[in-house]
Amino acid sequence: MNFGDLGKRINATRKLWFFFSVRRAERKLSIQNLYRILWLHAFVRAALRGIPAAVPLPAGLGAAKSVRAVRGWRMKRYLNQVLEYLPERLAEPKWIDRCQIEGLDSVLRAQRNGRPVVLAFSHFSAYRLSRFWLRTAGIPAATLMAGEAKNRREWERLGDGFSPFPEIPTVFYLDQLREANGSLAAGNPLLVAIDHAAGKQMQVPVGEGWTFQMATGVVRLAIRHRAELIPCVVIDEGHWRFQLKLGRPVPAEYLTAESDWLHAGKHLLNEMLPHFRNHPDQCLDFIKNFQPAPPATPDGKSSG
Repeated sequence: MNFGDLGKRINATRKLWFFFSVRRAERKLSIQNLYRILWLHAFVRAALRGIPAAVPLPAGLGAAKSVRAVRGWRMKRYLNQVLEYLPERLAEPKWIDRCQIEGLDSVLRAQRNGRPVVLAFSHFSAYRLSRFWLRTAGIPAATLMAGEAKNRREWERLGDGFSPFPEIPTVFYLDQLREANGSLAAGNPLLVAIDHAAGKQMQVPVGEGWTFQMATGVVRLAIRHRAELIPCVVIDEGHWRFQLKLGRPVPAEYLTAESDWLHAGKHLLNEMLPHFRNHPDQCLDFIKNFQPAPPATPDGKSSG
């Protein structure tokens, strides 16, 4: 075993120790005390990485401030990751009211009607927690992620085993598309990102002079399965309090092979934009997707 492999083994062992330590501590401590202890841990981790570089916010967000990349953003990410260690505990009385869910009726209605559900999300705020909060509400959602299943970390696989509906995977990777399609067809909602750089893209207008680069995969998947396509956003309110908002489903006439998919993209983005604009500091993971629109040609069409 070389030093590189040894380092990876030590790091994996440390992560597993932390995983089980948090799970034990959560049963003994109040949420407030657990948060205080882990806040200090997150502060040290963020401090060791130094001060993040400044990130300008595009006018497409309607944001007046130009820089919001702060150490606190990293701390929130570290703290929220801890909740992935506790998937089944989030349904307990002391946790359940920590996330207010709005718009669940559209998912339940689709399920009653036997329609698959595709939930469109972006890498905004605490997006990784979407599937866990949905499962606490009785919705066995899974997330389609980039990469390969073999690279899933051990603590993540362990967490899946504790999750509500353990028989249904919480994550599918791109090399598991057949399984993901099968789960979706069986009635289990699938969360799919709109801001992945891979695959076919479309430029969705955002206000005046800006566009948002959106992957078309989420639209194509909904069309293929004749599924309801519903926007999904998680807002981090701090101190482990969240809002999960499910927007209005994309109109069926926008989800045909012959339709202009840009209409579906506009609908999804219009449902999400108010949250982006209210919390621009939680958009840093996909800020590059906002781009200046190409200049118009003399005939009034975009030069792009």
